[in-house]
Amino acid sequence: MATKVLLPKFGQTVETSEIVQWAKQEGQAVKKGDILCEISTDKSTLEVESQYEGTLLKILLPPGQTAPVNCVMALIGTAGEAVPESVIKECLATQALNAGTPAAAAPASAASIPVPTAVVAPAPVSPVSPTPQPKPAAPAPADKPAALSTALSTTGADRQGRIFVSPRARKLADTSHVPLAVLGGSGENGRIVEADVRAYLRDIGSATPAAKVAAQAKGIDLRRVKGSGPGGRIVIEDLFQVALSSGKAAKKAKIAAPALVAKTEKNSPMRKAIAANMLASASTIPAFQLEVTIDASGLIARRESDKAAGFKISFGDYIARAVGLTIRKFPAFAATWTDQGLVYRDGAHVGFAVAIPGGLIVPVVPHCDSLSPADIAAQSAVLVEKARTGKLSPEEYSGGVFTLSNLGAFPVDRFVAIVPPGQSGIIAIGRIRDEVVVKNGGFFAAKLLSLTLSADHRYIDGADGAAFMKELKELLEDAAGL
Repeated sequence: MATKVLLPKFGQTVETSEIVQWAKQEGQAVKKGDILCEISTDKSTLEVESQYEGTLLKILLPPGQTAPVNCVMALIGTAGEAVPESVIKECLATQALNAGTPAAAAPASAASIPVPTAVVAPAPVSPVSPTPQPKPAAPAPADKPAALSTALSTTGADRQGRIFVSPRARKLADTSHVPLAVLGGSGENGRIVEADVRAYLRDIGSATPAAKVAAQAKGIDLRRVKGSGPGGRIVIEDLFQVALSSGKAAKKAKIAAPALVAKTEKNSPMRKAIAANMLASASTIPAFQLEVTIDASGLIARRESDKAAGFKISFGDYIARAVGLTIRKFPAFAATWTDQGLVYRDGAHVGFAVAIPGGLIVPVVPHCDSLSPADIAAQSAVLVEKARTGKLSPEEYSGGVFTLSNLGAFPVDRFVAIVPPGQSGIIAIGRIRDEVVVKNGGFFAAKLLSLTLSADHRYIDGADGAAFMKELKELLEDAAGL
């Protein structure tokens, strides 16, 4: 008896999704825990893991086609089982975008909600009772899908940079600080499995914890690093030598960028959502901008002090804390405009704009006015990592009242950001730069940081924005008190 596999619903606001690619093809055996496909929503791309065993009899939703959630996307059954044409037509009818409320296309269940792990559970399945037909000969086992196999490189990633990895392998890599991007996958369709991670750990030999952490953060393959520590142990200084050598080689190499190609590329669900939000902001929110430049020396000193005490806190985390305290003093910045009136929130819930392949997403750290910089850092680090791996739950990117957009890692002194719909404003954070300033009639070297506020002028006046930025500047320049 075949079963219907439904397109999962990820979050209350998601009404449509699309298949990015199928990891299994028709005729292939499916085991519990196998990755069936990748699904793209307007927020992320997620793997769908099978909870059933059998044969993938029919793929009903091809890659690239947008369909309502809870429609039938595939059929799983026993090898050689025939599926009546009437059943296929019935299943395809559920994919019509105008078939009514998408959620009503098929019954929802708790199984259609993403689980908080590296993969998500598939949508629920329901039995199909086919009409009796002569049983045909069982099809020969299908080869690995050519398109998927070709797209996978020896590092277990496809051309878009997505890394295919089993949940057990990802967990071991996270705890052992293994850079997944350098591994070759020995699993099906080039997927990285636990054995690949363990083989890497055996091959690198001895390495200090600091070297492993740095290698994971920078994507450095420790198998190519010669250790200079006792007994050939890899120490963090060895990684600096690798980075230095790579930098010299890059300067010497004269590799031309690929030639431009004329083409039309389909917009992803995420890119469509970003476009809709940007258009809504530009057309409905009359924003104004204010810029302040702060002396970042106190902020740098606070960060160095916390680093010496064992805390890993970014400048963005300190700014989020200061913004939270400032919002508490100016509660209009914790409000949202509606035609009926201002809707005030119960805390300074600050979003962090995170660039990801194909777009951006804004995870939210709630109650930044009540959290220490270290607490904010702990939460933001987890959220940013989940954002970059497509594992954020809807609750983790909803409810923000204010956003930070940080380009401090780039040679950008200042820029203007767009106010996210439903929020009061956004601060654009530039880099910390060296400049000569005049103070008390003398010239001094200074570390300066520019912050640019964009705020909703419908209910925040220019004077209120100026007072907000003045308070924020004072807090950051006296960063020891944050």
